[in-house]
Amino acid sequence: MPAATAPAVDLVLHGGQLVDGTGAPARNADIAVKDGRVVAVEPGLRAEAGRRIDTTAMTVVPGFIDPHSHSDWSILGNRDAESTIRQGVTTEVVGNCGVTYGPVGTSDVDATRNALRAYGFLGEVTWRSFAELLDVVHRDDGGTAQNLAWFVGHTALRNAAEVRGTGADAVGITRMVRHLEEAMDAGAIGMSSGLEYGSGRDATTEELTSVAAVLARYDGIYASHIRNRDAHLLDAVDEFLTIARHNGLRAQLSHLNVRHDTGAPPDAWHAAVGRLIAEREAGMDVLADMTPYPHGIGLATGLLPGWLLADGPATAAQLLADAEIRTQLRGDCDRYWRFVHKGQWDRVVLATSPATPELEGLPFTRIAELRGQDCWDAFFDVLHAAGTDMPAVQLMGRLFTAEHVAEAIAHPLFCLGVDGFTSRTDGPLAARTRHPLFFTGHTHYIAHHVLQARNLTLEEAVRKMTSKVAERFALRGRGRVEVGACADLAVLDLETLAAQDTFAFTGSYATGVPHVVVNGQLVVHNGQHLGTRAGQYLPRR
Repeated sequence: MPAATAPAVDLVLHGGQLVDGTGAPARNADIAVKDGRVVAVEPGLRAEAGRRIDTTAMTVVPGFIDPHSHSDWSILGNRDAESTIRQGVTTEVVGNCGVTYGPVGTSDVDATRNALRAYGFLGEVTWRSFAELLDVVHRDDGGTAQNLAWFVGHTALRNAAEVRGTGADAVGITRMVRHLEEAMDAGAIGMSSGLEYGSGRDATTEELTSVAAVLARYDGIYASHIRNRDAHLLDAVDEFLTIARHNGLRAQLSHLNVRHDTGAPPDAWHAAVGRLIAEREAGMDVLADMTPYPHGIGLATGLLPGWLLADGPATAAQLLADAEIRTQLRGDCDRYWRFVHKGQWDRVVLATSPATPELEGLPFTRIAELRGQDCWDAFFDVLHAAGTDMPAVQLMGRLFTAEHVAEAIAHPLFCLGVDGFTSRTDGPLAARTRHPLFFTGHTHYIAHHVLQARNLTLEEAVRKMTSKVAERFALRGRGRVEVGACADLAVLDLETLAAQDTFAFTGSYATGVPHVVVNGQLVVHNGQHLGTRAGQYLPRR
């Protein structure tokens, strides 16, 4: 009996319209996939296929690529990328804002383990270098559902090099450079910095310029959560551009937005955008990214002054027990989310708090009411209870106006990201992500900004979520639906998305994206996660 003939292709999506990621108008087309690649894009395909999926009345797009993700924090506790893959996100650029959990210094192992437990990882921190972390994520234990491209965090480099305070000497810089070189040799796409919190806030411009010089040898990208996004926004933008310009680097300004009612000069955001445009015209490869909601996550320690944190979180927690210290802090905490100094604590929710999980998801006004305190003392008590885990305490804030968000999203300078991390509806992650940002942040761009508010056309939104990001980070073969491209695909039900209120937190996974394909393999089918882990590590090329 003759052997069965293999089908001509592995998968055909037929009957739908295609928005291919280039910005071109939607058109009718079927898509054929074989061996992880798109092999045909044309209407009326009749190829014999191992699987055919009817996408009639639906829209096929390239898998979304998040240019600014923190899913490296949660990936070890959520390898199936439940909340993001179900939104059609097939690739995430992680390691942003200076905070990565590799490299890890010997003295930071316990703190790293405790921080990762808050994200559902119950294993041990067996790695020390950035390359070893990549091995654990991508090769040791079952892979990932989505593709990941990685920055290495400057704060992690600093901590691993045992650099403390503002006095990074030649020895400390040499150590940071060595760790950065190791990360770049392992395929990191560049270095990110976070200059409003953690050890990164102590770094001088000179230190950052010296360390970032390594990137020029690798054609790496410098990405930065800049030092200020309120009264001194333009100074912070200038510092970012100085570091990139001095080293001739490609540069990404993370979430370039201005927090509402925090003292930013009138029209500061437009002036900042203008400076980036001027640099682009002068030849610098620089872009920015934006988030979908007026809300955003932040680190609680970002509100604390440097003098309190100088000797580490354990000492800071002890100091917070002193009433006189607290009195001084009420004035010295006027940084980062400055609106709290105007009494606007109703804008702040406690998102992640390993020591007081019973308070997670509550605004500080409610926490203070429950504890019979004012909001400052409630805040200080949460941090005091955290002790050495203080860096893991996260906030969710109502940071921006809806008008500001809409304008930035529509601006041609900006890629569209979420600035969150992949979550689940069960376990520790569920308790710490009670906001639509984590479950519908990506589909919110389509449901709200395209179909409801009409801030963007569908074609332009898809481009800014796919090919624009792929080109920005040199993710070759991604971001477009065309012959030869990697078969990362999402199928959108626009009718379902148009009817959604993606501002509401439902506690469930996104709907409206019934099928998701990663590297040619079906991961989500009819709205159900199949458990497929087809994601790849995307090293710098």
